[in-house]
Amino acid sequence: MKTLNSVRTICLYLLALGSIGWLATANASKAETIEKLDKLVARGFLPHYQLSTVDSEGVRSYRAKAYVDGLVNITKPEPESLFAMLSLSKPFTNLLALKMVDLGLVKLDDPIEKYLPQLAGVKVSDIVSSASAPSNRKITVSDLLLHTAGFAQNTELMGLGPIAERYRKNDIFGLHCLNGKKQQSLDTIIAKLAALPLQTAPGVAFKYSIATDVLAALLQVVANKPFEKLIAEELFLPIGMNSTAFSVANDKRDDLLPLYQPLVKTYPVPGDYQRYQPLSIFKEKGAKVGEQPGCISAGTGLVSSVEDMQIFLQFLLNDMQLENGERYLSGVLLKSFLSHQLSSDLGPSPLSRSLPKTKKDGLSYGLAIHLQDGGVLTEPSTYDYLYWSGFSGSGFWFSADKSTGGIFVSQLFNSDQFLLPEIAENLGH
Repeated sequence: MKTLNSVRTICLYLLALGSIGWLATANASKAETIEKLDKLVARGFLPHYQLSTVDSEGVRSYRAKAYVDGLVNITKPEPESLFAMLSLSKPFTNLLALKMVDLGLVKLDDPIEKYLPQLAGVKVSDIVSSASAPSNRKITVSDLLLHTAGFAQNTELMGLGPIAERYRKNDIFGLHCLNGKKQQSLDTIIAKLAALPLQTAPGVAFKYSIATDVLAALLQVVANKPFEKLIAEELFLPIGMNSTAFSVANDKRDDLLPLYQPLVKTYPVPGDYQRYQPLSIFKEKGAKVGEQPGCISAGTGLVSSVEDMQIFLQFLLNDMQLENGERYLSGVLLKSFLSHQLSSDLGPSPLSRSLPKTKKDGLSYGLAIHLQDGGVLTEPSTYDYLYWSGFSGSGFWFSADKSTGGIFVSQLFNSDQFLLPEIAENLGH
């Protein structure tokens, strides 16, 4: 199977974006930022977008824009429209894991082999010799939350390296999970994963990976319940997120937005045109994420709506307070979801080699952390905003003082625009 985009295609797309110079500058106003987003749609670089801001009381603003008169038919999205969350799934799984810790069902320093004995004794790949050696220590639950376990990411989902390629060949948390005729169980995939070495030794580096999917397999063992049922009952239901799930009911499929992929021309084309096409990575033409998942992927497989994300952000801005007045997490664990948790041994820019636009950004047990100018990761008072973004350019953020937050949804997969930092900076936080 071909990977999502060749390096050449990505480079061409980046050059095209750079040539127009439309990305928001650090001093752009809110109006200028929205105008530039509208231009990206009007000039055919985005099929559509949704942008919403919230505060602790509720929704402050909502805006949607779509390219509706082109050769590729685009339906203007609505707040209730369903979209593929892709990597935005990860913070929800991590939050559920912290809840299980709060309930005393699992500990952060537990070795994962306690719950997933298949992964006991997993070895570490030696890239130089193409051999593998015993790990220097056991993988912990905390490693899964922080992507320091040593796993790779499937090359079908932008992973790099020989271990990531072996994930693709063995169908380990790749495209099949997003849409597939036959569903693999988490146990089946973990068994295949156990036969492969780690990309790096546990604890030595942050590596964006399938760790969240492994965490889901662990949680369903801890709770003795299928993960999709566990997260619905223990997270989505208490918060009130009624549209978020791994699969979409038949009567809701018309509300499901399709994904698109960049369309790059290798010769100049005058004028404006749609620079994207319907996503063609699945075997079945026109298939959508959420219609028929091939596995339950806690790291990439959730489907949600802007309405549900507005509810989630309001929940975060109110310190995770539920309708009954109780807090979803206790104080220490709530703090761990909102403050940097990676070891200082990983350096001042631990995310920068794995995720774009993350120089000096930190990582909590569920979110990335962007600093104020001159800020340091050990001082939460110097945080600017917390956020997470996905392969399609979608993301959410909220200010460190929890006064405001926002959601940006764009269904271009995989996006090379990374607009979230500019949007978060310029729309107020």
